[in-house]
Amino acid sequence: MKKLLCTIIILLIIITGCGSNKEVIKINEKGYTLYSEGKYKEAIDKYNEAIEKYPEYSTSYANRGMVYSQLGSNELAIRDINKAIELNNTDAIAYNNRGYIYLTIGEVDKSIEDLNKAIELKKYYTKKQLLGLTYATRGTAYGAIGEYDKAIESFDSALKLNKKDKTIYNAKGILLKDMKRYDEALECYNEAITIDQSYAYGYGNRAFIFFLKKDYDKALADINTAIELDPMIPQLYNTKALIYSDMGNSEEALEIYDFIVDKWKDYAGAYINRGNEYVKLKQYEKAIVDFSIAADYGSIDGLLSKGHLHSFLDQHTLAIETFKKYIEINPNNYDINIIVGDLYQKIEEYDKSIEYYKKANKISPDNYHSYFKWGLSLEYQEKYEEALKMFTKVLEIKADQEDAKKEIKFINEKLKR
Repeated sequence: MKKLLCTIIILLIIITGCGSNKEVIKINEKGYTLYSEGKYKEAIDKYNEAIEKYPEYSTSYANRGMVYSQLGSNELAIRDINKAIELNNTDAIAYNNRGYIYLTIGEVDKSIEDLNKAIELKKYYTKKQLLGLTYATRGTAYGAIGEYDKAIESFDSALKLNKKDKTIYNAKGILLKDMKRYDEALECYNEAITIDQSYAYGYGNRAFIFFLKKDYDKALADINTAIELDPMIPQLYNTKALIYSDMGNSEEALEIYDFIVDKWKDYAGAYINRGNEYVKLKQYEKAIVDFSIAADYGSIDGLLSKGHLHSFLDQHTLAIETFKKYIEINPNNYDINIIVGDLYQKIEEYDKSIEYYKKANKISPDNYHSYFKWGLSLEYQEKYEEALKMFTKVLEIKADQEDAKKEIKFINEKLKR
């Protein structure tokens, strides 16, 4: 699957809240300055100083939590922000920050709950621009779960408050891309670039839209501009490689992927896309190696790509092993449970196939496919009465399902003999 690979930018909100003590506010401001300069350890030291001197000042915990989040220590981050909310349950910034962290770790429902709470407390925001960023983060969260109308509404609310914020236009553009509203996405990126003509992400994301529209000249012009503006964003090179791949220039694409993985060894997306390029060239062993590396770096898309390739190559046992690893991480994926069931069915391990069809059925009981395939596994074992029940279930959900009717007719004829 080709995705927009230029990372969304939502600014971290690390600010000082209301309070009567000017010293603690100044300490927090110094902490923020250090954070903005990328001096995270020094920023934490400064917030530690604020907490030691003024342990009841909630914003210091909220701010330190966001620095921990930036360092990847999300458990420490959430602990700090929980403390901030315990000290002050009207701390809108703390709710916002926790919502942001939940979004980054994929707990979207918790994220939306916190961001809604922050917006309920909007009277406690000292600057409207900061409230705008909360709306923008909520827009991204709604987009992540496919609630696009709510997402658009949130972004529009953000832009009413922050009319000149390039990052919000960028984020809304990504949402519109996901909705396949490409021309509107282009308008957002154009606006972001108008605000800041040195905004690499704006050019990179606009390049991706041109790529999707197969306007390769514009796509390459934009992506080259983005790389010139900021050569340290690996996603930009990844987009450039995708453009060359789509143009049929596998050699150029592979050279770029080689460059990416040499410079950013843990960038899983480049391994997946290089693997896809190897698949196009029928270099399947190299593709499996790349998908495996991506999976080792924690990419579930790497597992999916590897599993599908094993399946395509009729390496059923290896495909099953790979997809089962995926299911351990994401057990509620209906389609993958069905695929594992199908693979077991192909190797005639029918009881195991039924196990996965049952799992799929629990995930989506109104989807007739699990019943149909379940019925086939029973039929292949000559458990005809049980199979009839499954095919009948199919017709209860979809009365005109012809394959189920054929299987019922076949079984009934078998039973008459």
